[in-house]
Amino acid sequence: MILYEEWRSQLDLLFNSNVLQSWALCQEIHLDDKTNALSLRLRPTHRLQEDTKRVEKKSLDHIQLCLTYSKIYNEPLLLLRIWEEKCTENILLTKLMFPAKVESLLGVEGKFQLGLDTVIDLENSLWYSFHPCDTPNIVGDLPEFKSTYLRRWVSIFVFSWLGYEGA
Repeated sequence: MILYEEWRSQLDLLFNSNVLQSWALCQEIHLDDKTNALSLRLRPTHRLQEDTKRVEKKSLDHIQLCLTYSKIYNEPLLLLRIWEEKCTENILLTKLMFPAKVESLLGVEGKFQLGLDTVIDLENSLWYSFHPCDTPNIVGDLPEFKSTYLRRWVSIFVFSWLGYEGA
């Protein structure tokens, strides 16, 4: 568990550290002070792109992540959207993709619990969410770890399945 004020402070530190900005997959990053969320546009990994072509018969354009806060669980919350590239009448479009077996496609089956939710704080839009119910057990919330809670959370909930390689 992390209190909101501490989470918000650590979110600013994470953003200002440039760890995410220097991530090879990161195409765009934005810290929104209005929603207190960090949004990322990511280039899909080669493995994810190939798996999507094989399983879904689709081509990925990008992955959208949103790091926000769950006031119910007092934990960080990872939201995810998958965008596919589609060509219709010689016009290249991007549209949301909803794979039937999203956990399997992302390679997080048995590691994280995902659900498809309407997120009111983000204009009532649809997002996959990594459920935060087991977060303290996964990340560890001993007092001596509190100052690095969000960095450890990102390394587990984001980098563990997408990988991290600096630009």
